[in-house]
Amino acid sequence: TALYQKETGQTIQKSFGGNIGQMLAQVKHGDGVNVVISDEATLKRFNDLLSPEASPLGQTPLVLIWRKGVDIQKPADIAKADVKSVASPNPKAAIYGRSAASWLKATGLDATVGPKLQVVGTVPQVYSYVATGNMDAGFVNIAVLKSGRDKLGGALEIHDESAVVKMIVRPVKGAENDPDVKAFMTFLASKKAKPILNQFGVK
Repeated sequence: TALYQKETGQTIQKSFGGNIGQMLAQVKHGDGVNVVISDEATLKRFNDLLSPEASPLGQTPLVLIWRKGVDIQKPADIAKADVKSVASPNPKAAIYGRSAASWLKATGLDATVGPKLQVVGTVPQVYSYVATGNMDAGFVNIAVLKSGRDKLGGALEIHDESAVVKMIVRPVKGAENDPDVKAFMTFLASKKAKPILNQFGVK
């Protein structure tokens, strides 16, 4: 948003929410939000609030991390007996929690990993549990991984179709014809915005 504001002189008010459901509840109650950025699968659940128009922003992988002292060579290794605990963000509230659940189910690993899976609130909490050695492994995103890879035993990106998160931007119903909204969505999908999105792991 800073680059867009610098180039256009337009002011953008930002609202961040770890729980997309809570954020969209605010939209429903008319808090002034007219553009929502999240993953494609989640936003499909809110077609009553959002315009069908959408601009794809790119995709980002699920990331498996593990603590120091744990030997993981491939993602499926979390099923090994010596990996005794795996943390995941809450799939009811976090995009990457849903991504992790989807990947575990698609690979059949949910049967063996499920009993040792511990659901926590957010992606940063998963990182903290693993970095401090309280959990053997966990699922996060690239943005959190960049905050401190040196505190971990290692990390692997999971690019399976079942795990990849597809990010899009959609306007709130009634805002799709607003020239400012159209201009901002066009900017987000442009080459100028790509380097910024790449910083958050969206490519």
